[in-house]
Amino acid sequence: MKQFFSYILFLIITFTGFAQKITFMPGWTEQSQFAGYYVALEKGFYKEEGLDVTIEHPAQFSTISSVDRLRSGAVQFITTHLPDALVAYEKGIKLVNVLQTSQNSSVLCVAKYPIKSIRDLDGMKIARWKAGYGYIFDFIMRKYRLNVSWVPYIQGVNLFVYGAVDAMLCYEYHEYYTLLLAIGSIDPKCVIRASDVGFNFPEDGIYVTQSYYEKHKDIVDKFVRASKKGWDYARYHFDEAYQYSLDRAHKKSLNISDYTQKMMLEKVLKLQINPETKIADYKPVSKLTFEKINNNLIDCGMMKTKVPYAEVIKGNTYIYKTK
Repeated sequence: MKQFFSYILFLIITFTGFAQKITFMPGWTEQSQFAGYYVALEKGFYKEEGLDVTIEHPAQFSTISSVDRLRSGAVQFITTHLPDALVAYEKGIKLVNVLQTSQNSSVLCVAKYPIKSIRDLDGMKIARWKAGYGYIFDFIMRKYRLNVSWVPYIQGVNLFVYGAVDAMLCYEYHEYYTLLLAIGSIDPKCVIRASDVGFNFPEDGIYVTQSYYEKHKDIVDKFVRASKKGWDYARYHFDEAYQYSLDRAHKKSLNISDYTQKMMLEKVLKLQINPETKIADYKPVSKLTFEKINNNLIDCGMMKTKVPYAEVIKGNTYIYKTK
């Protein structure tokens, strides 16, 4: 009987337009980095939870971050990284992490010529993202007391290809594969990964504002559950998830490579594997890692205060069993 009434409620929500409208903004343009969310939308996982979700991506050359859109109230859910969330928190944009998808760092630095150690980056001119996301290498530069010249870029690899910089920061699932496609091969001796020098900090997570979380915990729960279901489905139906990603990118006429998009999804799914449990368990950022990131941001002069772990990390409420 309970199942019958639940089904009736679902039909009422679906056909009478009472579904809760949600706008979700991933951190970048349409690409397979966000395949799990496309799956959740296309397979009806959000709708099953009574949510009418719109996925709105930033414009290709926009410098307006998803955090800015969240602050304005234009969107309710975003993806971002914890360092960006902490910096925003101190500025008064109190964010709450409700699901941690990434469990590892994929940030790396590619140099024009072989380097023996991280110290060889000293004095280099290095390209980094204008829209943030380069905090980990700020931490590394401070730890090793390196002096580099940062050159901001929005997207693409032309600064590196045409010799305008000595090196560039990349996400392995994105710029690294694009660069590999552009120049044919990359000598492993030219690559320094943040994870290899003690900075394997998790990346993508889903965030909402603290006020939204407190007022709409039920909606947050539904959105997170459906999103996780989308990622679990993508893991076991790779080709279908990959095709959803391509369809969205091609619909926007984005200049992407199908090959790099496939490599991207493969890498993103690997980044979701917890190195301790060996499964995609969506474990929240630990208190130790949280405090390391907070302290590094303070040491680098990017923020001044320590943020309470329990005020930001709420993801442990939304852990569900993985296949």
